[in-house]
Amino acid sequence: MATAIIIILLISVCIFSIKSYMKKLAHGCCGTGGDDEKASETKADISEYKYKYTVKIGGMSCKNCAAKIENTFGRKDGLYAKADFKNGTAEIYSNADVSEFTIRQTVVGLGYSVEDIEQNY
Repeated sequence: MATAIIIILLISVCIFSIKSYMKKLAHGCCGTGGDDEKASETKADISEYKYKYTVKIGGMSCKNCAAKIENTFGRKDGLYAKADFKNGTAEIYSNADVSEFTIRQTVVGLGYSVEDIEQNY
């Protein structure tokens, strides 16, 4: 009886693993698929922003990851972000000074890590 329970558990784990892997293959590394495509392709006039932060982000490995970061910062009032997954960086533009804690909290909340934040004026 115990052997049957163990076999059923192993089969369940295998099925879950295969489904998860298939999702990753179909939707990219972060599982977002095309859902996080940029909502708006309009280019922001960067000269309008007073502050610029260059953020080194760990774990951003595809265009969907970059789009997720851009969209999240873009939804916040007075912010614009441009992420580059190849370099693992995001440039965040702001009308007002933004604390490093806020930037860090936003990025970590998306499931990535912040390796460095550099403020440029």
